[in-house]
Amino acid sequence: MTKWFLGGILLLAFFLRVPFLDLYPIGFTPDEASFGYDAYSILHTGKDQWGHTLPLVLESFGDFKAPLYTYIDIPFVAVLGLTKTAVRLPNALLGVVAVWVVYLLVNELTNGRQSKSKFKSKKDEEKLLLDSDLDLGCVAAFFLAISPWHVQLSRGAFEANMITFFVPMGLFFFLRGLKNKKYLPWSAFVFGLSLFTYHTAKVVTPLIVGFIVVLYWNQIKKLPTKLKRGTILIFASFILLTGLTFLNGAGRRAADISIANGALESQAMDRYAAIQGGLSPILSKVMYNKYVVISQRFWRNYSSYFSYDFLFNNGPREGTYGMIPQLPVLYWFELPLLLLFIFYAFKYHKEKHVWVIFFWLLISPVPASLTQGVGHAANRAGSMMPVLQICIALGGYFLYDFVRTKNFVMTKMISLVYCLIIIISFLNFAKTYILYSPSKLAKPMLYQNLEVAYWLRDNASDKTNIIVSSKLSEPHMYIAFANSWDPTQYQLETEDWVRYREENLTFLDQLSEYKIGKYNFKHIEKQDFVGSSTTLLVGRPDEFPDSMEIVKEFYYPNREPAIVVVSPYRQTYAYKN
Repeated sequence: MTKWFLGGILLLAFFLRVPFLDLYPIGFTPDEASFGYDAYSILHTGKDQWGHTLPLVLESFGDFKAPLYTYIDIPFVAVLGLTKTAVRLPNALLGVVAVWVVYLLVNELTNGRQSKSKFKSKKDEEKLLLDSDLDLGCVAAFFLAISPWHVQLSRGAFEANMITFFVPMGLFFFLRGLKNKKYLPWSAFVFGLSLFTYHTAKVVTPLIVGFIVVLYWNQIKKLPTKLKRGTILIFASFILLTGLTFLNGAGRRAADISIANGALESQAMDRYAAIQGGLSPILSKVMYNKYVVISQRFWRNYSSYFSYDFLFNNGPREGTYGMIPQLPVLYWFELPLLLLFIFYAFKYHKEKHVWVIFFWLLISPVPASLTQGVGHAANRAGSMMPVLQICIALGGYFLYDFVRTKNFVMTKMISLVYCLIIIISFLNFAKTYILYSPSKLAKPMLYQNLEVAYWLRDNASDKTNIIVSSKLSEPHMYIAFANSWDPTQYQLETEDWVRYREENLTFLDQLSEYKIGKYNFKHIEKQDFVGSSTTLLVGRPDEFPDSMEIVKEFYYPNREPAIVVVSPYRQTYAYKN
């Protein structure tokens, strides 16, 4: 019976994540285009877009991405070509497999524990068709399969979602390896790979590994010495490689978004205000310093990820990772089950799986809390997804285990009511995502940027100079992607682009001007309005005078103009008039 349930859950997860990847989520971010083009470049040249051979970190356009998503994407690009579907498909499939991994992990964590509850009668026990321990893994898998957070983050080329597969898989292999030693090296390997999925994993994974080693040390020390040394060597090698990535640019990215940025200035203003208010300079120095500011920022960020507002009310605050802003990341019916997990944890507090779950949950928001931004960054707190669903499943188990020993009729009624609520809530999420996500995500997901690049490829072959506004956000990436630009030629262009580092700029598109072939990327200025008939200008509608000739206009789903392609004035006096 369990196999049929699990098969149905995986089928549901597949249909929620894989079909229509070119349409949902709407748009295509430069990050997605960059992952795809790097895969294309490595496939054909063995080098990324900047000419780095098999890099451990992707420079991209100055944000130094973790590379694993690109490497996984290579066979998909090789088979399907450089398309949106090819770029997004690996994440969608990993999202499906993550559901199965959570099923395996939950059953391994609970260690096949049978409920000790006593039934009123043998007859009541026989009426319960489903074994609760078998269901527990399925329940967690089901909740992850329909999770708004996980579904949305699985449908784009969002590397943040990969941690939901690699960390649970690493945990599963570790726990299984304590019983069957052949799995233990695989645990180290999978945990090691997770370090190259997304920057948050570089914090979460070592903490989890360290914790489970301490927690299960009595069992670990009984393992063969050779096995332990080999396992340590595997994970230590990945740690060493991760350290090298910080020397190759990853550290720069971490520093750019750190909550420590601006802390010195903030504490200076607070201290000055305190002294002006009559506080002694010594006491003000104790109360207002950069460490206090950083601690306050961290706690404010950290606590927000456990807030009702984030989990059940407003959800993420931005849609750049394909998630609808103001859409909760959990269903409201999961709230009582999440609270019941506290009672479950209290009842089984001596069992190690409870400690693993609690620790995993508590450290998951740490990376997001160490960074600046608009807040409620669901992508940076992505490692919370599977463990929250596990907590909710265990809370549901606690409720079910409690009511089934009291009254079978009550158990049946509560189960039916909850199933009905789950179905209604899920259908409401599906309707919201299908009907409203295009309008809500069009701007943050940069809808039409890639479509413009395709149009220029197909309709501007006679033009010799195309000026593209840098306001379109890394527009060169879309041009390279749409044209499947020869990586060898592209890498020659990047030799000039390194100027952005020399000028201490954060991102490539902050350069005043850079080029690739006939495409010129810059801030459009008045002098660009005048040109020959072989020139085109591309940018936002508000960048051009109303009198300019519009060649092609691209719209958001609500018919608001998004991007325009215009012809320059032929003569200077035409613009003046």
